[in-house]
Amino acid sequence: MAVTLKDVSKLAGVSPATVSLVLNNQPGVSEETRKKVLLAAEKLGYRPNIVARSLIKGKTNTVLLCAFIQEQNKLSTFYGELINSLLTATSREGYYLQIVVKGEFFNHHPLDKREALLDIAHNRLFEGLFILSHWPIHYAEVSELVKNKFPFVVVNQRVEGEGVGSVDIDHYGGAKAAVRYLIEKGHRDIAHIRGPEGHRHAEERRRAYLDTLLEYGIPLRKEYLVEGDFRRLSGKRAMERLLSLHPLPTAVFAANDKMAIGALQMARERGVRVHEDITIIGFDGIEAVKYTEPPLPTVEQPLAELGKVAANMLMEQIKGGERKQVVLPCQLLDWGSA
Repeated sequence: MAVTLKDVSKLAGVSPATVSLVLNNQPGVSEETRKKVLLAAEKLGYRPNIVARSLIKGKTNTVLLCAFIQEQNKLSTFYGELINSLLTATSREGYYLQIVVKGEFFNHHPLDKREALLDIAHNRLFEGLFILSHWPIHYAEVSELVKNKFPFVVVNQRVEGEGVGSVDIDHYGGAKAAVRYLIEKGHRDIAHIRGPEGHRHAEERRRAYLDTLLEYGIPLRKEYLVEGDFRRLSGKRAMERLLSLHPLPTAVFAANDKMAIGALQMARERGVRVHEDITIIGFDGIEAVKYTEPPLPTVEQPLAELGKVAANMLMEQIKGGERKQVVLPCQLLDWGSA
């Protein structure tokens, strides 16, 4: 027979209403009464007994990933790999990972990230929080988490401000390595298929492209800077535009691998030989570029390391450690095709 609130209230010597307040983590109950109710619920095996035990111990061994993801990116390979790396790293630390997705995927209106994060932080069922966002996270949106010393790590971007834990990837340095790679191959007519305007990582990669050309004394041709949206089809369309120019670029740096694959497809359709007539390099390090014909060099983002470092940082905060800001380097992968 199932244990009821009345059974718990009888053993604890309080009213069922008081039991309900305690088990729902509501205020207005003394600490002594709260412990008495939780212990009674634990003894009787009242469900949700897992919650009761967690509140007694003050430890749930559960952290939350709150992902603010734009609708067009909801099935992104990048997000899938990153979330999997966080799940793996968190599990190795002996923690459960719960995931909640917010943003245009569910809400077709501006999202108040600050309010959403505060709601999560006030839920005592989570000991810590990973924040992953397509949109920039501003200090004002996490300042209350800092003030309340709630453990959290912003993943895959940096947030300026004291007391914010974050782990990011060096998109600027990785993009500079890609452009240098092309220059060292002897290219000077280098085009760039950029990511969507306003996307921070896309902007960093574009800035690296421009700075590296300047560093090597290579004049910028505005027509060589073509916008994409990180999807394969936009890379294909961008390459179609580039192949209509005179002179033709001899190399293309695409801001991600999906656009690089699209550019490769258009080049092959037009009879342009890659990497003989034109060299293409991408960014991300997805496995698909290793098996294109020909394989494409790329800048690999260390997603497994990103998840591992983020998990370690969050565990340190939960134990009372300091908040850190870490930036991980990228690695250029050349499959020997260019």
